[in-house]
Amino acid sequence: MRYIKKIVICLLIAVLTLSSTGTYVAMAAGGSADNYVTADNFNRQPVPDCYIVSETIYNMGDFEDPNPNVKKKTSIFKGPRDLFIDDYDNIFVVDTGNNRIIKFDADHNAVAVFYGPEGAGEFKNPQGIFVDADGDMYLADTDNHRIVHMDSQGNLVEIFTNPESNLSTGEVFSPSKLIVNDTGYIYVVRGENIMAIDGSGTFRGYYGQTNIGFNLSDVLIRMFASDQQKLFATKRLASSYINIAYSKDGNIYATSLEREEGEIKKLNSVGTNFYRKYKTVGNSLQNPIKAWWNKALKSVVAGQSFRFGEYFDDNYYYMEPIFTDICVDDNGIVTVIEQLNGKVYQYDQSGRMLVAFGGLGEKKGTFSRSSSIEVDSKGRIYILDQINNNIQIFEPTEFIQNIHAATSTYNDGDYQASYDLWVKVLATDENYDLAHMGIARALYKQGRYKEAMKEAKLVGDRDTYTMAFDEYKYEVLRAHFFPIVLLAFVIIIAVIFLIKTFAKAAHKGYWSFLREKNKKMSIGAGIMYSFNVILHPFDAYAGLKHNRDRINPYVPMIILVIAYIVRVAYLYIVHFPLASIETKNINLWLELVKLWLIPLSWIPASFMATSISGGESKVKEITFASVSSLTPYIVITTPLMFLSNIMSKSQQSWYGVFEMLAYVGMFLLLFVAMMTLNNYTFGKTIAMMLMSAFLMAVMWLVMLLCYVLTGRMIQFVISLFEEFRLNFL
Repeated sequence: MRYIKKIVICLLIAVLTLSSTGTYVAMAAGGSADNYVTADNFNRQPVPDCYIVSETIYNMGDFEDPNPNVKKKTSIFKGPRDLFIDDYDNIFVVDTGNNRIIKFDADHNAVAVFYGPEGAGEFKNPQGIFVDADGDMYLADTDNHRIVHMDSQGNLVEIFTNPESNLSTGEVFSPSKLIVNDTGYIYVVRGENIMAIDGSGTFRGYYGQTNIGFNLSDVLIRMFASDQQKLFATKRLASSYINIAYSKDGNIYATSLEREEGEIKKLNSVGTNFYRKYKTVGNSLQNPIKAWWNKALKSVVAGQSFRFGEYFDDNYYYMEPIFTDICVDDNGIVTVIEQLNGKVYQYDQSGRMLVAFGGLGEKKGTFSRSSSIEVDSKGRIYILDQINNNIQIFEPTEFIQNIHAATSTYNDGDYQASYDLWVKVLATDENYDLAHMGIARALYKQGRYKEAMKEAKLVGDRDTYTMAFDEYKYEVLRAHFFPIVLLAFVIIIAVIFLIKTFAKAAHKGYWSFLREKNKKMSIGAGIMYSFNVILHPFDAYAGLKHNRDRINPYVPMIILVIAYIVRVAYLYIVHFPLASIETKNINLWLELVKLWLIPLSWIPASFMATSISGGESKVKEITFASVSSLTPYIVITTPLMFLSNIMSKSQQSWYGVFEMLAYVGMFLLLFVAMMTLNNYTFGKTIAMMLMSAFLMAVMWLVMLLCYVLTGRMIQFVISLFEEFRLNFL
C-alpha cells in the first residue's frame, strides 16, 4: 500500500501540472495587438504599427460611365472579386456583381469601365484579371467559360476557351484566377492543377500539382482488388489551388489548401515549389519507412513548429487557414490575405513572418470578406472587400520599410547595409525577433561567427547558430589541430577507463547483494545493482526475484532522484541547437512528471495485469525493476549532454540515434523484467505488456476525470459561497 500511495501522488502531480500548463498556453495566445508576429503559430508578439489605412475607395467617384448600352448605371462596387495593379500603378477592379472592369489611374481616379469587347458579348460573372506590360487585359470571364484578351482600350484581341487535351477530365472550363508570364503563356487555376495555355490557345500541360504522398490502402487495392472493385475505388486528389500571382523574377506564387508542404508556394519554371516548406511529401511516396525514420530523428531536436498564417483564431478555436489571394512586391516580399479570420500575413523572401494585421469587422483596417490583395510600386497594399464593396489602401510605416530594406539588401549581398538597417529596426522595437535573426545572418556572412552565434541564440534561431558554429568550429580546429587531437585521444582513453571501472563496480554490487544472504541490500550496492541491469538484465532480474525480501525500498527513490538530476542538468548543459526546450521555458515540475510518470504508473499497472494472469512478481521487485529501467537514460544522457557541445543541428541524425537508444533501452528493460520476474514466455510477455499499457491509459483517464470533477465541485462550492455572501452577508 505504501508504494500505491506514492504512485497516486505522483500521478496527481502529473495531471495537475499538465492541466495548469495547458491553461497558461491558452491564456498566452490572447494577443490583441493590431500588428503582431507569431513565432509558434499560437503566441502573438505585438510589434509597432507597420501599415496605416491612408484611403478607402468605395466607388468610381465623379467618373461618368460613358457606355450607352448600360441601362442601370451605378458608380459603386457590387461584390468585387479581383484586383490588379500594373507597372504604372493603374488599378483594375473586377466588379463581379456589375459584370464589369473598372480602371483607376495612379491617383485613384476612375478613368475607364469595360463591360465586354464589341462583338464578343458582355462579361458574365468575371472573377480574375491580369494586365501585362503593354496594358493588355486578360480577363477570366467565368460564366462565359472563356478568357478574354483585350488591348488597353478594351478592344477584343482574342478569346481563349477550353483547350483540347488528352489529359482532359471533362471538367467545365470556368476560369477564375490567372496570370500571364513573359513568354505569353497563360496559367489558369484549375482545381488541383494550374493549367498552362500558350499564346495560340494550345494546351501546354498541367503545372505545380502537389504530391498526394504514400497511402497503404491504395497499394492494397492495386494488389488485391478486382477490376470491378478498382472502378468503385475513390480516387485521391491533390489539394486545390486558390489563387496565383506572377513576380518579376519569373516565378509563380500561389496559395492552396495543401496542408502537408505548405499553403503558400513559390513555383519555378517546372512547377517545383522552393519556398519555405513544412516537410517534403515526395520522400514519403518514394520511401515511407525512410521518411518515418528521418521524422523520428528530427523530432528529438528542438525547433518551433512553423506554419503559414495561424491555426487558431482570436478566440483560440482551431482553424485551417484559407489564403484567398497573394501578392509579391519587387523585392520578393510576399503578402497574403486569410478568409476565415480576415488577417493579412506578410513574409520575407525566405518565408519568415514579418507582420500580421487586420481581422474581421466593419471598422477601418478590418474586413468582412477580403477577396483580393495587390501592392503598388511605392509599397502600398490594396485590399479589396467583396462584402463591404471597397478598397482599403494601407500605407507602410518607416518601421516596415526598414524591415523590407534590410531583407532586400541582405539578398543583394550588401550585408553591412542589412546589418545597419536591422539595428534601426531594433531601435524602434528591441523585441522584434526577426531583427536579431537578420543581424545574426548578416554577421555570419561577414565572418563574425561568435557574434552571430550570440545573436542567434538570443532569439532561438538554431539554423543560423548552426551555420556560424560549424564555421567557428572549423576555424578553431584548423588553428589548434594537434592540441585538439591530443585532447580527444586523452578523453577517449579516460572514457574507456571509466566504462570499465563502472562495469566492475556494477558487477561487484550485483554479487555483493547475492552473496550476503542475511543482509538487506545496502544503498550503494543497490544503486550499482540497478546499473548492472544494463549489462546483465536477465541475471539481475532473476536475482531480484529470488531475493525480494532483501530489496532496499530507498534505492528506487534514489534512482528516481538521480534520473531527475540528470534530466535537469541536461536541459541546462545541452548545446543550444540540439536543445529540446528553451532554457527560459523550462518547467522543473513538468519535467519531473514527464520523466517519472511512465515508470511510476507502470508499477500498479503491471502488478494488476500480472496478478490476474499467473504472475509471480510482487510490488517490491516490480518497483525496483520499473525504476531501474531509467538507468539507460542516465548512462546515455550523462555523456551526451557534454558531447552535444561539440555538435550542432547538422549532426542531429547521429544525436537523435543516441537519444532514441535511451528510450529503446528503457522499453527493453521493462520487457525483460516482466518476462523474468513472472517466468512468462515471449508471447505472453508481449500480451501482458499491452495489457499493462492499457491499464496505464485507464489510470491516467481516471485521474484526469477525478481532477476535472474535483475542479467542477470546487467551482460549485465557491459559487455557492459567493451567492450566500452576496445575499446574506
